[in-house]
Amino acid sequence: MGWRNSPPREERLPWKLFGVLLAVGLPLASCGIMPEEEELPAAPVIRSYEAEEYQQTTVMRGDMVLTKRVKCTYASARQEKYSFSLGGLYIDKVYVSEGQQVEKGTLLAQLEQGDLPRQISDGEYALRAMQVSRSYLPEYQRLERERKDALIADMEYQIKDRMAWSKNDQTEEEKAAYIDQANAILLQQIELEKQRDAAVEADARKLQEADDAIYIAGLRLQELREELQERRIYADINGTVTYLQKTKEGDRSVKGKVFVILADLDTVVFTVKGEDARYFPVGTQTTVLCGKKEFPVRAVEPSELGLPQQQEGDEPMAYLQLLQPDPTLENGESGTVQVTLDQREDVLYVNKEAIKAAEGAQFVYMLDENGLKVLREVVTGLESDDYIEVVSGLAEGDSVIVN
Repeated sequence: MGWRNSPPREERLPWKLFGVLLAVGLPLASCGIMPEEEELPAAPVIRSYEAEEYQQTTVMRGDMVLTKRVKCTYASARQEKYSFSLGGLYIDKVYVSEGQQVEKGTLLAQLEQGDLPRQISDGEYALRAMQVSRSYLPEYQRLERERKDALIADMEYQIKDRMAWSKNDQTEEEKAAYIDQANAILLQQIELEKQRDAAVEADARKLQEADDAIYIAGLRLQELREELQERRIYADINGTVTYLQKTKEGDRSVKGKVFVILADLDTVVFTVKGEDARYFPVGTQTTVLCGKKEFPVRAVEPSELGLPQQQEGDEPMAYLQLLQPDPTLENGESGTVQVTLDQREDVLYVNKEAIKAAEGAQFVYMLDENGLKVLREVVTGLESDDYIEVVSGLAEGDSVIVN
């Protein structure tokens, strides 16, 4: 501890003494008997000092380590959040509960469905009927073409037969009758050939119309299924229900609000999010303090956990996997990791509260040999929570003022 002088305080002769001198001096001067008296010297100045106590600290030598405590959470690295894509509809059924394990594809919850299931069933029946009809259409058209070809061939035979009869020894009237018959059949043949040729284009058109009808029916059915899908939530991973919104009868859905969370507990690790993730490059081994227990961990690639690689724009994430599994840890527990940011060996350091700064310079206050406060400029280096490195300006064991 040190002391210093306070500003001087002047004290002069008491007024009573001055009054006595004045009473004696005035009569003598008035009578003129006493010789002229010399002027008295000024009263001496009496100074008093008040000692002021300072809190001091000592400059020490040793190793400095700059650390930071990083928060982490023991949670599933792979989890999915589900919500309804439609709002304002009654919540019809919830098929799972918290803690329940489910497989991929499990129906988790659904909203009111109205007559959508019936419409979908009718649409599926109509579509199957169209597809069956379409599958038989080419065969029917082929058989119809063969029937017409057979009729045309038969007409050709009849024409030849009539023409042959017209050349036999018969009367002219009979010959003319056979020729008329042959011509009539020929006209029928020509008309049938036109119908056959026109049927080829018609058949192609019918096939296209059938395909179009099937396509449109399929689109409509898909729309109905998607509308039903929007009212349902299915699991797309194997996992455990870690969160489920509490509901009661008459509750309605809120579009986009998380309704259920599934976590793959086979990929539970300590995760570090945000800028602090940069302290844990892949392969880093460290220790997580969770409660009063330490857990050795190693930073791993997302692919080791079955996760996709992070893309540009994603929030930085580090995954710290336990070197030894521990069943006592529960999903959601918080922990900390002490990260060394910098360290210096065998350096001078002092309580950082002793360092002052002004106009770009750093300095400390000390007491000189007379107990007076003096200023000394210093240069500092590494700074931790409580201490700061002294590069120059002080020596080991120096005492400096803290307050």
